[in-house]
Amino acid sequence: MSLERQWKLAARKHACSHTEQPFEEGQPFYTAIFWDEEEGGFRREDYCEQAWEELHETFKPFSFWRSLYEPPSADGKKQEAVDQEDAEAALKRMISENDPETEKTRYLLALMLERKRILQQIDMQEKDGQDLIIYKRRKTEEIFIVADPGLQLDEVPRIQAEVLAMMPL
Repeated sequence: MSLERQWKLAARKHACSHTEQPFEEGQPFYTAIFWDEEEGGFRREDYCEQAWEELHETFKPFSFWRSLYEPPSADGKKQEAVDQEDAEAALKRMISENDPETEKTRYLLALMLERKRILQQIDMQEKDGQDLIIYKRRKTEEIFIVADPGLQLDEVPRIQAEVLAMMPL
């Protein structure tokens, strides 16, 4: 399986990947993204500070960052319900579909969500000659990996029109 569109990742864990101890509210933890050769895709691991200090020199993640743990909402429901497809839902759908034809649209959606402060760029790495931008969703720490397609200025109006056509009025 090629690198082409293998960037769907698991959600944030609620316990350390190494010690399996649950995270507590406000506790610092590290998230590491690894390239898994066997699976041909990325995988996410979350580590408490103690495990990170013990292990981080023994492995080489594709990307990593430190965050503070926030538990899921008390009522167990997702914080946002989407009746119609919005920019974030469209981006999630396109990433899961892995259609190379939507690469530029995904990039533009990610930029829109970054500008609205829904997504935060946390890293940029190169893999097989392609720049990959790693975003996290600010509230849930969900990870999105979006390729930089090298969008040309004359392509922007067409792609903006595609994005606007899929958004609710």
